[in-house]
Amino acid sequence: MRQTVHPGAEACLSVHRVSIKMLLLKRKKAKPIRCLPFIKINDFSQFTYSKQTHFKLFADCKYDIQLSGKKLDPDRCSLKQYQDLLVFSFIKQFVTEGSRLLDVGGGKSRIIKYFKKKYQCWNVDKLEGSGKGPKRILKRGFRLVKDYMGNFNPELPDNYFDFVFSISALEHVPEQDPKLFKNILDDLNRVLKPGGYSLHCFDSLLKQDNLWVNKFLIYIFENERTLNRFIPFEVLRSAPDLFVMSQRVYNRKWKHITRETYVEFGKPFSYNILWQKPR
Repeated sequence: MRQTVHPGAEACLSVHRVSIKMLLLKRKKAKPIRCLPFIKINDFSQFTYSKQTHFKLFADCKYDIQLSGKKLDPDRCSLKQYQDLLVFSFIKQFVTEGSRLLDVGGGKSRIIKYFKKKYQCWNVDKLEGSGKGPKRILKRGFRLVKDYMGNFNPELPDNYFDFVFSISALEHVPEQDPKLFKNILDDLNRVLKPGGYSLHCFDSLLKQDNLWVNKFLIYIFENERTLNRFIPFEVLRSAPDLFVMSQRVYNRKWKHITRETYVEFGKPFSYNILWQKPR
């Protein structure tokens, strides 16, 4: 018996087919995201410290979605997520594919995970759990050197890397030995290729009556020709746009480690420093 289709149903099917075709056509015509560089390479001072307005810059380029798979709300964002996005933005805008990247103290690096297919990625980390970091990681698609910078490990070649960076790592450098500061800075510059860039994001604390940063950050500003200016802590204290990790995120991610309240420990923010090795 021949089956027939009700005229109304046939019309609905036709409309549905047209809708699908129009949707596919729109997708084909969709323009790629045009992201203009927002980092000024010769004046990095806009990014010396973490700012609320940086999140809009990241979001306008969809960098948060590319790296994390979702839009990020600053009130729910960890300090490391902000730092990841800053380094991610720098690589996207200034480091060409195929370049050699070195993550210092990278641990389970989200930056390496994202870029390892199109860049040559290295991670130097002793994996001793320093700063509550990991003691083991899955090594796949990148080179791991189990050591600390400052030891001049020959596994890390001289004048080799186009971009050397660290995220939430160098604030754990012991502050008692000034010679260690010199060794680490010399080693960072040893492995950096002439013309290469070195970017480091230090966890810092806004306390009730002062600001805390690791003294190694001050040492770098005093001994390196940086691409951003040192901003006095008195200025930072009153900066209206300063991004600090919220109490909500602190209680969820840090409090069980510090065993101090948000006010007692200090409000975490990122102090960032960038320089270029002379050609």
